[in-house]
Amino acid sequence: MKYKFIDKASKTTICLLHGTGGGEEDLIFLGELIDNKANILGIRGNIIENGMNRFFKRLAPGLLDEESIKQETNNLSDFLQVFSEENNLKLNNFVLLGFSNGANILASMLYHYGNIFKANILLHPMRPFREFNLINQANNLIYLTGGLKDEITPPKEVEKLAALFSKYNANVTLNLYNYGHQLSEKEIKDIKTWYKKVIK
Repeated sequence: MKYKFIDKASKTTICLLHGTGGGEEDLIFLGELIDNKANILGIRGNIIENGMNRFFKRLAPGLLDEESIKQETNNLSDFLQVFSEENNLKLNNFVLLGFSNGANILASMLYHYGNIFKANILLHPMRPFREFNLINQANNLIYLTGGLKDEITPPKEVEKLAALFSKYNANVTLNLYNYGHQLSEKEIKDIKTWYKKVIK
């Protein structure tokens, strides 16, 4: 997978997964705002749809290709495993952060693999599968945000995902904001506050 890595010789690595049409450098600013001492890893999705980068295919707007999600979830997992070994890093010191499409592939990784990262931040996500038996989340640290005016990932969808992770024993924090499908200043401030609380 194509990526940008900023190595700061830190134990902690923030891994960033962009939204539809983004790239490996899109969220680096956010990683730096959250923790300017952490390593930063921005990853580009493998799929191109109408000239836009994505992490998996869609059958139609709002209708996800579940087979593509499974395949690309495996690809992303394999990439992170190899990358961490080659750079002498530990996955349990990674903080994964995804926005929109990137949050959806991150949700799928949590469905499949459970608690393997230090913490997980899902911004404006939706459920990647409608029928899926999640692996036990075993106190997995998961932070979710959504927009009350978001028409792409409606707040009810984010709430259902949060409830599902809680049901499978994750440690879930959910915040909703009076905005649409974009990050707000308050949202970024709250992410940083949560991150400082959970990353010792």
